[in-house]
Amino acid sequence: MRSDNGLEFCHKEFENFLTKLGIKMERTSLYTPEQNGIAEKFNRTAMDGVRAMLHDSGLQPKFWAEALLTFVHAKNRCEHKLTSPLTPIEIWSGFKPSVRHFRIFGSLAYVHIPKIKRNKLQPRAKLGILVGYSLRTKGYRVFLLNENKVIETIHVYIDESKNGVRSLVKINNTSMLNLT
Repeated sequence: MRSDNGLEFCHKEFENFLTKLGIKMERTSLYTPEQNGIAEKFNRTAMDGVRAMLHDSGLQPKFWAEALLTFVHAKNRCEHKLTSPLTPIEIWSGFKPSVRHFRIFGSLAYVHIPKIKRNKLQPRAKLGILVGYSLRTKGYRVFLLNENKVIETIHVYIDESKNGVRSLVKINNTSMLNLT
């Protein structure tokens, strides 16, 4: 492992932890990111992925962190030249990862509203946009436009055939028509 001499990595407890795992610690010179080429290359690759995901989804740049988490989640479950035939997550956990839960970033999402939180005439779902995978549980992260927040849930239908941003813009423009 290479470190830029950042204080978070420069203490005996962390070095002992790495040694137990068989990981060699190297420190680069201060203020020389060029010496940490692998990490810098990954940063460029990740940010290229983030830009592509935001562009394709139509989401605003404020969602860059969600896109980055999603990119890294996927990247860690794919083979790399340096880790082949294993994936990084497989090396870390010892288990072959599943990708069955993968969905298209920015897809239209319908978040189920439980019966106890609605009456017979209220909608059964809230419209949202898929922005990633739950961080601590099995599920997805969905941005609810009307509530301006991201929630984590497993109770969601994701329509990968529809882009969330474009679909919600169409729905909002249509709903502004006065039909009465």
